[in-house]
Amino acid sequence: MQIDAALLRYNNQPLRVPSGAPQVQASGARVADGSRVDKKSKLYQECQEFESIFVKMMLKEMRNSVDKSNSLLDGGWAEDIYSDMLDDEYSKSIARNAGLGLSDQLYKQLSRA
Repeated sequence: MQIDAALLRYNNQPLRVPSGAPQVQASGARVADGSRVDKKSKLYQECQEFESIFVKMMLKEMRNSVDKSNSLLDGGWAEDIYSDMLDDEYSKSIARNAGLGLSDQLYKQLSRA
């Protein structure tokens, strides 16, 4: 593939955000449109559970991408169960404390309906 000057200029353009696009916040009780998120509601708790499941899937895929052949110990089946339980607890903690914002945005969308 040959790279020319026009392609370089195109690829190095600054990112332009449309002026009407809402600004998204990743943490806190306020979301982009200024409405409040009721963090004690049942809907928000379910949204946080969904975020926890999503984070657990990411952690599982990240763990699967690491080569286990260089491990000092091969735990086998017991290690797999322990890793799954550990990922479950990590994902719950990340969903509660990391402020990823997925549960806030999901709550915003579902509370409109």
